[in-house]
Amino acid sequence: MSTSEKPVVLVTGAGQGIGRAIANHFHDQGYHVVATDYNDALFEDLKGKEGYTTAKHNVASIDDAAAVAAKIQSELGRLDVIINNAGINAYLPVVEAPPQRTIDGFMVNTLGPLIVTNACLDLLIASKGTVVNISSESAPLRTPFQFYQSTKKALECLSDVMRRELGVHDVHVVIVRPGTIRTDMTDTSKLVTNPVENSRFAKAFDVFAQQLSAQMPSKKLSVADAAEQTFLAATDPSKPVLYTYSNLLKFKIMARLPAKFLDKQVIKMLKA
Repeated sequence: MSTSEKPVVLVTGAGQGIGRAIANHFHDQGYHVVATDYNDALFEDLKGKEGYTTAKHNVASIDDAAAVAAKIQSELGRLDVIINNAGINAYLPVVEAPPQRTIDGFMVNTLGPLIVTNACLDLLIASKGTVVNISSESAPLRTPFQFYQSTKKALECLSDVMRRELGVHDVHVVIVRPGTIRTDMTDTSKLVTNPVENSRFAKAFDVFAQQLSAQMPSKKLSVADAAEQTFLAATDPSKPVLYTYSNLLKFKIMARLPAKFLDKQVIKMLKA
């Protein structure tokens, strides 16, 4: 077993977008980066590059996580930071679409970070490392026709449990709640269509899609800026519990409104 002289960071979902930007930023800061993604073809430019180790990795797979942890142990001998960045999103009628779509969302977005952390537990304890779980500014507010916000809210709750357990071994867990970032996920929001044929929610979904397009923030943070903020959250000596950046005031206000009031307003809008 070799031991890396550099600190080591594992970044999931690092094939593109914010994950790749995070990986590159940590690399620039002197870290050896273990970049993983379910599509390892995205790593052709990194394979064999100094300071990078790549691996095919479905974060919802216990076996994949174990294989990544074993690779880190055997090739690098240490792990200082995990950035649980991998995530999926979809717009669909949650109660009507095949339930597996939502189950998959929770497996990747909520349970994926737990699976990865569990596999790397001994490495994290040895380094007294840090786990960064990427959430979303929208987590406090759940809107219809998407599971994403619910998976992120659940991730934040699970992160609290993880932090209070791992604190026994001086391992820290920080939730990062970013605002809107310029990625494929946000740039294609205007193309949202209902994936369910003959949907019972066809009209309401069309209203939702129109509102989503109209209210998408025009100002989005670059992936480079988001990567820098994620690095700061991971390395902040004050060990923040919740690290937020570029969050919209609108979400903060709406999240504080009574649920019954929000229910009434949202349903009224969808019935229009």
